[in-house]
Amino acid sequence: MERARMDADRRRARDSRAVLALFLGLAMAANLVLAHGLATRDRTTVLVPAVGGPEWQVGESRAGRRYLEDAARTAASLLLTLTPESAGHAADAAARMSHASARGAIGAWVAAEAARMARRDLSTAFYPGDVEIGAQGLVAVVSGELATWIGREEASRKKKRYRLAFRIDGGRLGLLRFEELED
Repeated sequence: MERARMDADRRRARDSRAVLALFLGLAMAANLVLAHGLATRDRTTVLVPAVGGPEWQVGESRAGRRYLEDAARTAASLLLTLTPESAGHAADAAARMSHASARGAIGAWVAAEAARMARRDLSTAFYPGDVEIGAQGLVAVVSGELATWIGREEASRKKKRYRLAFRIDGGRLGLLRFEELED
């Protein structure tokens, strides 16, 4: 009788360990599924401007239309409103808004433009108008007027269009390319 009771206790202990191992396995599988779901989920951050207006949305791999329009308008204005005196500020700001892979090229373009303008006593200002968002995603075309001054005299005012390509890494929008379009 004592032996039968000991055998029964051993079976219960073995069965309890098997049930605990099964629960542990299920808990680990559930944690793996949850971790995978969190890792592959696209997070969206909604930014509400301090002044009244529509919200901006940017995720890990996409940007809302309004956010992309405002970013393109800001980048074009920053890169094209340039004086020899503001070149350092413009280069710093361009580096902050550029994607890491494009910082060198965009910074070199700002420096070259500033040097050219300083030699000829030129200044430019860009007045953005329409912004078209490309169907292929993170590409925008900004149209507006580019005014040029020689010294204090306005030398020209022309309609211009520029294509800006962006890339999102980890929810941060960065400028990849900036190019003038021919009409």
